[in-house]
Amino acid sequence: MIEIPDRPRISVVTDDDGSGIVTVDGVTRSIKASDAAGARKAVLALVVEVAQEHRRPVRVAASGSDGVRMLVVSPDGSVEEGLETPAEEAPVAAPSEPSIVTSVPKSTPVAPAAGRTPISYEVMSQDDPEAVFKAPAAPAAAPAAASAPKAPAAAPKAPAAAPKAPAAASAPAASAPVAPVAPVAPAATTSKLAGLANSRLADPAGAVKREPIEPAPTTPAASAAAPASAPARASRALEEDAPSVLPGAEPLSRRDARLLTARDFAESAKPAKPVPAQEGFRGGMNKLGFRLKPGKAEQLTRDRREAVQRAFSGRKTIAVIGEKGGVGKTTTTYLLGATLGRVRGGSVLAWDNNEFKGTLGIRSLPAADHDHTAIDLLEHVHLHGAGELSSSDLIDFVRPQGENKFDVLASQSLDGDSDVIDEEAFGLLHDTLSRSYRVIIIDTGNNSKAGTWQSAVAEADVLVLTTIVKEDSARTLASMADTLVSHGFEEKLRNAVTVMSHPSPTSYPDLEKRLTNHMGQLTRQVVSVPFDPALDRGDVIDYDALSEESREAWLEVTACVAAGLR
Repeated sequence: MIEIPDRPRISVVTDDDGSGIVTVDGVTRSIKASDAAGARKAVLALVVEVAQEHRRPVRVAASGSDGVRMLVVSPDGSVEEGLETPAEEAPVAAPSEPSIVTSVPKSTPVAPAAGRTPISYEVMSQDDPEAVFKAPAAPAAAPAAASAPKAPAAAPKAPAAAPKAPAAASAPAASAPVAPVAPVAPAATTSKLAGLANSRLADPAGAVKREPIEPAPTTPAASAAAPASAPARASRALEEDAPSVLPGAEPLSRRDARLLTARDFAESAKPAKPVPAQEGFRGGMNKLGFRLKPGKAEQLTRDRREAVQRAFSGRKTIAVIGEKGGVGKTTTTYLLGATLGRVRGGSVLAWDNNEFKGTLGIRSLPAADHDHTAIDLLEHVHLHGAGELSSSDLIDFVRPQGENKFDVLASQSLDGDSDVIDEEAFGLLHDTLSRSYRVIIIDTGNNSKAGTWQSAVAEADVLVLTTIVKEDSARTLASMADTLVSHGFEEKLRNAVTVMSHPSPTSYPDLEKRLTNHMGQLTRQVVSVPFDPALDRGDVIDYDALSEESREAWLEVTACVAAGLR
């Protein structure tokens, strides 16, 4: 058998996506093919070139999706598994160098025969192609067993559990020294060695030669026959020694334990690649052919939009509350509805639940053919019954908001009405509206003792507390938080979002810091909204007229609210 030097040291790694790496004495070369088969062929071609340069076969540590093997590649392109070191050329292993005797059954502690070198295996680390691990070696005393005297005639017979052992290799008498049994390789290494014998070759086209596995001899006469080739003996030894379920091996996965389904096929698809940057400098460069990732600001916007679009179960109610007028309740209600409608879509309603006269109807787009309010809807419900109304019936009472893609239910008209919405009327209207809208945003009045105010808080999945950055408004907000706790709504307060609006370009950083610290300990999130001249007039809110900074702030508010819709 031809001796194959350790140099050059060659390791190859191939992946299922068609990529590969060939490393020769520390010099790495990457390849890229259309698939795994193409990668293996390209890797083999490079290794053959190295073998032709040295005019002899070379050893290769090959790693792929089907396992790890030591191969021998010849200049003519043929490939063999290099699992065994030639007996006549292999040096005697020192006690510190690991190897493993795999041809001896684990149940029969027999020393190796004279002139036979233990088989050693090298396994490449999946994490580091350059790193090679050897299985634990038999102690140095094991080769000396070949010169041990044969057992005397009076020696006891070998156990019945090992009838296959030939007479020349039977256990010596009790007075004779017995060679220690070679230690068993760890479970992780055994699993990898078993994978070497059972995995397919690197070249699917059949370029690698595999020796046939001969049946193990069952009699001493059969064991005296000509030995099989090195790869065949190594493969047979691995198959005999490896248990059917290896210790430490991972249990069968869900896919291995049952038949695959259509869902398994769908899950096997590669995840979609992230969309390159579309805004700013990075977006401009991508228009020239680059594929740059989005910057921090653009990625933050994407994350907020994703939070708004995240699915939730059932129908949800959001209550926007405050105990003082002019703190941004109506503006917050409208822009929550507009952001949900534009980013998320679906059936969203903003409802002015002021017990007297609210201003949501003034700040929103009017209906084309009616000016009905919540009082008109309540009369219709009393007349026909809540269960008899459909979504189409509500068209005559709500006001669609065009591109903002949500509806508004206004409170009493400016002309004034003698009737007001009380606690019972609120419950009836809420049940009716919940049949047609998945998200209802309620704009409340200023009286926390009113039945409609308390009913809205009780029905809410998320509370939104509003204030402006002014000392009197901030103190009123802190007082309202105490009111919520006293009424048993502490859990709702902890899940709430605080919105701090700036009513003018003038800022009060000390007050804003105090307010943020206080409400940040009481509510889940505190969001600061900048001053926007487009909202200063108090007229119909035009979402498209808002500044970019303002739209981003309201997107953040909406994302924080959506995160609490459990």
